[in-house]
Amino acid sequence: AEPFILGTNDVAEEEGRRGVIWSKMLPFVLLIWALTGAFYPAVDLCVGEKERGTLETLLSSPAERREIVWGKLLTIMVFSMITSLLNLLSMSLTATFIVRQMQQIGPLALRLDLGLPPLAAMGWLLLALVPISALFSALSLALAAFARSTKEGQYYLMPLLLITMPLMMLPMLPAAELDLGNSLIPVTGLMFLLRALMEGEYT
Repeated sequence: AEPFILGTNDVAEEEGRRGVIWSKMLPFVLLIWALTGAFYPAVDLCVGEKERGTLETLLSSPAERREIVWGKLLTIMVFSMITSLLNLLSMSLTATFIVRQMQQIGPLALRLDLGLPPLAAMGWLLLALVPISALFSALSLALAAFARSTKEGQYYLMPLLLITMPLMMLPMLPAAELDLGNSLIPVTGLMFLLRALMEGEYT
């Protein structure tokens, strides 16, 4: 005898389900491309100018040293943000296209109602992109200032990745949650916060 029949009834809205799926991928992609997009312009703006001999001309101009540094930092930030946004757009469109093609194959295909990310999720990503681009741009500019050649400057990307990658991977652990301790970790806290906001957990 079966007095009870257990079943699963998903009462979440379609936008909420899409937010949960995208919240596990998009923050990681946003951060990794913000770092990569900031590093190479920083190397070119620091070490590249040393090798081309244009840094002396820039330093002899009426602009103050502080203004030159701020100009370089803002330029690197713009490149970092544009790189992240273009890769986010490309990934979203590609994933949507692939899932729709798989849904047309047949009943054995992977059934995921992915679609484009919710607009609220994209808004939170754009808001978080400004401080994280500033952080990675400042780190890249500081490291590139120590390099003596472009090749040496490119070698500094690996230590920076080795330091930041564990911070980006920690929020992807199944048991990891947003709490006071995790929120104080520089990159990890932002990823936890983004995941919670994209899933609609505003409290």
